[in-house]
Amino acid sequence: MKITKTAIAVAISSAFLFGCDFDVGSENNVTTPPGGGDGGGGLPPVENAQNYVQIQDSSIADTGILRIKTSESKSDTVVDSIPVGYLTVDLTYQDNTAINGENAAANAYIQIHTTAGSSNAHLRGEIALGEGKVKYRDNTSSLVETGGTYTAGEELKVKVSWTEDEFSFSIGDDNYGPYAATSTAPVELISLKVGDSKTKADLELIADNLKIYSSDASGDELIFEDDFDNYGVGDSLSDSRYNRAIDVMVLGTGEDNGGGDNGGDGAVDTPSGKYVALHDHDAQVNDAAEIRYSLGTSQRIHEQGKASVYIRNDSDQSAVFTVFGVDSQLSDVGQIISVRLREDGRVYHRPETTDTWTETGTTIDTDQWNKLTVDWNTNSGDNYNLYLNGNLVGEYERRITQTNVSTRYVAVQVGTGNSDTVSNGGTVDVDNLALYSDTVGTAELHKDDFEGFAIGTDLGADPSTTDYDKSGYNAIVQE
Repeated sequence: MKITKTAIAVAISSAFLFGCDFDVGSENNVTTPPGGGDGGGGLPPVENAQNYVQIQDSSIADTGILRIKTSESKSDTVVDSIPVGYLTVDLTYQDNTAINGENAAANAYIQIHTTAGSSNAHLRGEIALGEGKVKYRDNTSSLVETGGTYTAGEELKVKVSWTEDEFSFSIGDDNYGPYAATSTAPVELISLKVGDSKTKADLELIADNLKIYSSDASGDELIFEDDFDNYGVGDSLSDSRYNRAIDVMVLGTGEDNGGGDNGGDGAVDTPSGKYVALHDHDAQVNDAAEIRYSLGTSQRIHEQGKASVYIRNDSDQSAVFTVFGVDSQLSDVGQIISVRLREDGRVYHRPETTDTWTETGTTIDTDQWNKLTVDWNTNSGDNYNLYLNGNLVGEYERRITQTNVSTRYVAVQVGTGNSDTVSNGGTVDVDNLALYSDTVGTAELHKDDFEGFAIGTDLGADPSTTDYDKSGYNAIVQE
């Protein structure tokens, strides 16, 4: 997998938790998957993406599954079935209690079914991962422990091979089998699955780099592969090369991991060198430490936009990111977007409907740099998109949902006012602040890595000497 485990840890989608619809009404948000079709929602595909797929079991009625049927024309395979062959895939099976919190004992499966059908009686082979144990289904339809183990949250390099009457598999350097096949008909269905139809699972299966081969006397032929990089983040794969896709979502960086930022959402411009440290240690000052970039009056005409910033927090208070708006008369209307990264790693948003901080279900490591990105269009629905480290967290209601609202400023502050003074001596650190006048991040309004300021400069102290408002205090350039 091309995604780090840190990225996976923060990539838990809240779409199933909040019932988000990733097709937000714009023709630009329709994914055209490989093989054609109208797409499965989500954001547009991005060149040089670094994506993977998440499979959950968030419903009692259904089971999370991603299945390919080789005989279907949309699968774009060169064979209808595979008498002898193998597959390789990168898998990570990990906790996802933020979504369900119900069934810790659920299994993840790789199922190899034949042309005879999709029941257990027609399996060429099946692998099950659950509670740290590696199991397989024998030809009496029983799950049998192999004696092998795996570690939840660690990536597993898996290979599954089959002949006409046997199957075997390997996980990393550990080999299992061969085992007798239940059905000797040619293989037609290959599935990745989580949980069952009796409960919901609080685990998820992350998959990447799926490859399927057909083998004969002349050698091995690659007949199907997918690294999920040609789909947009948030795509459900409901209209793709797959026969079934239930509780499935494409996640990932959505962009190249090399080169410049290009206005994207991935961790491509990780902070280095100078940054701004927000200190809030003085209880006598009636304000929160803050760095705020305001557009000039003549620029406050952009009713859509995108903003991103890296935040690191070793303080005992929250980091709060804000987009503030004005109406058509340039009068202040208040916060368009407000996101709170708590000191314990939990991430909150604040919708207009309830005007209370609402947990997203996503957590971060606050001691590390985390890239927060939002994009919005106040004339296109009431919502905005929230990303962390390039991964789509969800689509949430704005704090101000009226139309024709333009951007006045973006800001990061410590806590929510003078009552939130930092008492542990820590700081909220900020770097690589960027603001754009479009949702894709190509029309740059402001971008700053703070390398141009002298160490010790207080960006909140004197607006005449910097690009920043005198909006708070103790926004100190450090290295």
